[in-house]
This record gives sequence, structure tokens and C-alpha cells, in this order.
Amino acid sequence: MAYHSSVGCDLGGDQPTGYATPSACFHTPEITITPGERDEYYKIFQAFCVAGAFIFSPMVSAGIIVQEGVAGGSGDVDNLLSNACSGNITGPALTVQGCLNNNHDIFVDLTSDENLFISGGQASLVAEDGGFSFLDIALSTEGYTFGKLQLNIDASDDGFVYFTGDPGGDSDSFELSKNGQNKFTITGENFNSVSFFTDVDSLSVDLVADLKQIRLGGIEVPVPEPGSLALLGLGLIGLRFARRRSKAS
Repeated sequence: MAYHSSVGCDLGGDQPTGYATPSACFHTPEITITPGERDEYYKIFQAFCVAGAFIFSPMVSAGIIVQEGVAGGSGDVDNLLSNACSGNITGPALTVQGCLNNNHDIFVDLTSDENLFISGGQASLVAEDGGFSFLDIALSTEGYTFGKLQLNIDASDDGFVYFTGDPGGDSDSFELSKNGQNKFTITGENFNSVSFFTDVDSLSVDLVADLKQIRLGGIEVPVPEPGSLALLGLGLIGLRFARRRSKAS
């Protein structure tokens, strides 16, 4: 395929037919695309189309799944630690931090609406005033997600707990017992965060005496978005054409 060279001139309104000054003319050089280059552009275009399919395809959301107990075991999750971490916030603070057992560089933020303390080998979380009703759990590094969360709520009284996933939405209510352990496993999404709150008779009550055996699994790190890949493909095509035009000139 070839784009043939041509000469065009702005003759102006008062010039005789066929007359042109050199400064008024422009020249378009010949550009030839070889079969090999054509195939290369086609492959880039295919990659762009695949990326576009990811961009515009509907996202299927499973929603938050909460199960009582240690569902699926604990072989695929990492214990949250405190004492082994370096530089983590231990409190008293609204947000305290722990780190993962198998990677001390991955921090987890635990945020409430009142001051918290975190301590221990396997992290234990308590409120400064003895109890709390709300907690949000998220990986400290922006863009990191987790697919599984396990925790054990030590309740000071009987009541209920509700979980919310981002993404994933709200769960049903689950009973909390002041006698015994209240273990839960949360899955169903690649979560940015999971939060919970407790109540009694629909009134928010600080039922959580302490939170322990916090474990996270299915850690995912950010990857380039399909939109970025599509823009890269377009840029490569444009760069190839620009280089061909430059050589032809």
C-alpha cells in the first residue's frame, strides 16, 4: 500500500490559472507500508480491540459472602501480627496497623470511630475505653485488595454484627454471643476494605471487647488497567506512522 506524493498550492483569488509561488505550495511525501508492517499494525489493532472488550464488558460481581466459623480452613490466609512489624501505628489512634505474617512489608489498616490499641504476636485489637462497635479493615497500600478475611470477635454481650464489603455491599445480620468465640469468614470479592458494626435491638452498642485471630488471604497487587493498555496500543501505531513519515521526508 502506498500514499502517493502530491503538490498542492494556494493560488489566491487574483492569480492566473496555474500560477503559484514556492512559499504557497506544500508537498506530501510518498509513504509506503510493506506487508510486514501492515501485519504489525493489524496485530496492534487486535490487541487494542481485546483491551476495549475488557473496558466495555459488564463486570460480574459476586457480592459479599459471610460464613460463621473458619470456612475453608486457614491454610490460604496470613495471620495479622503487631509486635513483629516495623514502624506500624500501635495506638492509641483511630487507625492502627498490623502486618502480615509472611510479608512484614504489607501493612493492614484497622480504623474505628474511637481510639484503638493493637498488640501481641498474633495481633489483638482493643478500644481505649474498653469496647467498640465499628471497624474498617483495609490494606495500607492503595490499590491492594484481599479476597478472604477471617476474624474472631470477643463480644461483651449478646447482639448482632453486620458486615459491608467494598465492593460487595451489605451482609445479613449475624448473632454475637457473649459466651464463646464468634468466628467469621468473609469472601466473595477482591475487597478494597471490609467493615462491620454491632448493635442490640437496632441500637449501636460497643459490643466488641477485643478482636483477634485476624487473617487475610488472596492478596492482589495493582495491574495496568485495560484503558492504559489500549492507549499504549494507539500510541505505538501513531509512533510507527510518524517514523515512516519522517523517513520519507
